[in-house]
Formats: sequence, structure tokens, C-alpha cells
Amino acid sequence: MSRIAAVRIASVCSAIIVIIGFFYLSLMYASPFARSWDEVDFVLALERYDLLAMQPHFPGYPYFIAGASIIHRWVADPVLALVMFNAVAAFSSAIPITLLARRYVKGSTSLSLWLTSLVLTTPYLWLMAARPMSECAGIAVLWWFLWSVRHAMEHPKSGARHALVLVLFGFLMGTRLSFFPFGVAILLLWAEQYKINKDQEGKRLRLALSIMAAGLIQLIWIVGLALSEGTISGFWKLSIAFVKGHFSEWGGGIVSTQIPFGQRIAQLFGSNLIGDVLLSRSAVIGALLLLLLTAVYAGQWLLRRTETYHGKGGFQESEHHNRRYTAWLITCIGFYLVWALFGQNIEKPRHISPVAGPLLLLFYAATIRTVFSLWSIRQRYRKGHAALSAAIIIVLSGLLITQIVYGADLLRKQAEELPSVYQLHDYVRGLETPVVLYTWEETRVLQYLQADYENRRILTFDYFNAIVAANSGKRVLLTDHVLHGFEQQDPSVRSQVAPIAEFKSNALFDPVYANIILYEWKQKP
Repeated sequence: MSRIAAVRIASVCSAIIVIIGFFYLSLMYASPFARSWDEVDFVLALERYDLLAMQPHFPGYPYFIAGASIIHRWVADPVLALVMFNAVAAFSSAIPITLLARRYVKGSTSLSLWLTSLVLTTPYLWLMAARPMSECAGIAVLWWFLWSVRHAMEHPKSGARHALVLVLFGFLMGTRLSFFPFGVAILLLWAEQYKINKDQEGKRLRLALSIMAAGLIQLIWIVGLALSEGTISGFWKLSIAFVKGHFSEWGGGIVSTQIPFGQRIAQLFGSNLIGDVLLSRSAVIGALLLLLLTAVYAGQWLLRRTETYHGKGGFQESEHHNRRYTAWLITCIGFYLVWALFGQNIEKPRHISPVAGPLLLLFYAATIRTVFSLWSIRQRYRKGHAALSAAIIIVLSGLLITQIVYGADLLRKQAEELPSVYQLHDYVRGLETPVVLYTWEETRVLQYLQADYENRRILTFDYFNAIVAANSGKRVLLTDHVLHGFEQQDPSVRSQVAPIAEFKSNALFDPVYANIILYEWKQKP
């Protein structure tokens, strides 16, 4: 065996070990907590599936619940069952990520596996693989869908490959409906197939059949949900009520919040996408990515300065399929970003997380292609080409090591540190005097924890005043989220409360309820 072959085998084995380690640590540090309203919805759905009881909330996430339910047959803890399904789904996504990466690095198995390792170990995405939320499973199915689109794009006349795209999109919608903007890829695929087909009648018929097939595949999970609610009309009313609430009341979209548009953009792209999802609030990862971006830009500048360089290095930038698929992928990402900006709750960074993996894959692939283009012409030009390519590889390796160490530590903390809502629960149940606790979304978690003290969800100040006046004798407690809501209705309300406790957890794990301040209501004499 030659030395080069041995190095390649060692490289492949090392990358596989990293990917297996990603899966192992996801299970080892599986979060035992149902931290939020949504997570409680999913946990309760494994015990009894009921959309009217928000177990889970609409649109039901049937494939996510079905997959976790299979595991729940052998794993008694529903939280762990959901986490295990997410971990398995994330582990399976290594296959389509690697297959997509191979197209960009000219079929190199070792390089594509290392690109996969870099994407999978992105700390924020890794955290999602160890908690009971549907985003991780949705992102895993998204990777399979994006690979199928690439596969069908390269074989536009293949009916089987086209059907696979439609089936996987059906699984994607039944797992995470909010990922629908990525369906733009199907429209682009249809347009491509329509353009290359010379038979006018044949291409119209094929397009019509494809659209019908896409609709029928979606009906599989939609009809199943409707039947679970008893009647089609009941399901329709439930869906209308959910959509109305999402866009006008509690959904956190641009219509239901008063955040200025500029601030909304800054929070979505600056804080959520860059700060939380891409950097995971790590200054070291941020510095390495910035250094890597600068080095890649410098490498591209050097290549452009080399007059006789025409992309004849190890990786040709002019590959037709790569350019076209990259354009399609960026289009899908753009549509999703618009949807996240206008239609999603920007208080929750997880809503922007689906774009992180594809963006990082494109960036890392461009980085590798730059390295090999520099290296391939190092002897004909300056030594700086070789030095810069070596520097990029060193930074890239440092980034992977940092992600593994930092991500594993975050996983451990997510599994061990008590969420602020749990801390609130422990504090209140330890009080000796009878109390009534008024909360906002924390109520769902407190009910899941089977709190034995009186706790109520409250939204309006007038109703709160009436209840307090009619039920004297108990200490009245309320959280800061309730107080902020009351202040919008009556600015003088703060003079009637006094802070008595504060509970904190990591904002990466609990973006909305990382910090909870408990107040006591001052009873009027």
C-alpha cells in the first residue's frame, strides 16, 4: 500500500470516527428536560395524540411523532424517545450531506466526509440533536430532500428520481411544515424538465401528472391528521384557527409583534443566524470563521491575479451542475429567509436554523476548492500559494476541533443544567404559605411537571385584577413576562409588585425563558 493510499484511508476513518462520535455524544448527553411549551406538546403527544389538546400543536408533525412513537415502544421516557429519534435522524443526514459534498470536491470520499463532520458538529445544530424538538428531524429530512433534488437535476428524464423528490418533500412537510419554502426547488425542477422536453403535449402531461402526484403525496399525512380529529370540517376549523393565531396573535410574525422592521432584521440575521446558530455565541468560533473567510478571499484574489490561471486546478469552478445547483440552493435559502423574517417568531433562533447547514456546506466546499486550486499551481508561481493553502487547512482543522470540544461541552451543560422554568417550579413548591402563581407560556411546563400549587396562565390585566380581588388570602406571584404584558395595558402596574427571586439558564438552550424574574403582588388593604 502506498503512503498516499494509507493517508487517505486514515483520513476517511478519522472522519467516520468524528461522525460516530457526534451520534454517541448526542445520545450520551440527551436532554432530560421538556423546556418549552412546544417541547411539552411533543412529549405529551407520545402519550396521547390529540391536536385539540395541543398534543402536539397544529399541524401535528405526524412523521416526527410516528418515528418517536416507534422508539417509545422500547424507551419508556417520552423525552428520551424524541431525542433518540432526532439523534438517529441527524446521524442519517450524514449520508446526503456527504453525497452533496462529493459533487463539490470531485468525488473525494475523505474530503466530503470531513465537510460533513464540519457541518454536523456546528454546536447549535448539534444541540438540537439532543433535545425533544422537531427542527432536528426536519433538518435531517431536508438534507435528504436537497440531495434528491440534486440527483434528479442531473437526470432530468428519470421518473423514479423525480418521484423520490416528491416523496421526500412529503416527508419533509409532514415532519416540519414551516420548511415549505424549500419546495421552490421542486418548481425549479419542473421548469427544467419542461424546458428540455421537446414534445409539447408530453411535457404538459408530465407536468400535470407530477403536480397531481405531489398533491396526493401531501394528502397522505393531511388526511391522516384529519381522520385523527374525527371529521374533515373539524380539522379545517382547527387549521384556520391556528393559522389566524399564528399570523395575528401569538405566532411572533411581523403582524403580531411591534418590533421595528430594522430591529427585526438585525435580530434575525445578526443575533439569531450569526450569533446563535452559526457561532453558538463562541468568540473563538467567530474568530476562526472570520479568519477562514479572510483567507479564502485572499486565496481567490491570488488566483484572479494569476493571469494564466483558468480554473485548471483540482476543482473547476465552472462545473455546470455545481453552478446550477448552487443557484437553486441559494434561491431556496432566500425564500426561507423571507419567510423567517415575516412569518416566524424571531425570539426563537431555531426557526432560522434550517439555512445554516446548506450555507456552511457551500462555504466549506468553496474553501476546499480554493485550497486545492492554490496547491495545484504552487510550483508554477509563488510559494505564497502553498503557504496560504496550508494556512487555510490549519484554520479549518482548528475550527473542527473547537466545534467538537465546545459543542460537546454545550451538550453536557444542556443535559445537566436545570432550566429556569424548572428552577421556578422548585422555588414555588418550596414556599410554605399558600400561593397562586400567574405565568405566561411557563404554565405548560408547570402542568407537565404536575405542579401541586395553584398556577394559572393570564394575559389581561383587568381579568387578573378581578380574580385577585375575589380570591384574597393567598400570596399572589407573577413572572416578568406577565408583568411586561400588564405594563402594556396599565403602565402603573409596576408600582404594585416587588421582585422576590430570579432564575437563570443558558440563553442558547432557553432563548425566551432563560431569565425569569418572580414578583409578588402587593395586596391592596
